[in-house]
Amino acid sequence: MENINAQMTILDVVSKYRETEAVFKRYDQKAGACLCCEELFEPLWKVAEKYHLDLNKLMYDIEEAVAI
Repeated sequence: MENINAQMTILDVVSKYRETEAVFKRYDQKAGACLCCEELFEPLWKVAEKYHLDLNKLMYDIEEAVAI
């Protein structure tokens, strides 16, 4: 398994780990936007910054989804 990092885009993550799509759906409400629709080509760090999301929590949730 390739390490997931904050430089990866949402597309990078979802295309390699389909199960992470559910994580991004959970964050849609916090962000007030469909992240997979609006930010597909943006790196995770930039998405977190733009929508005031906790990057560490987002990364943890993504890694948890992949580990299951």
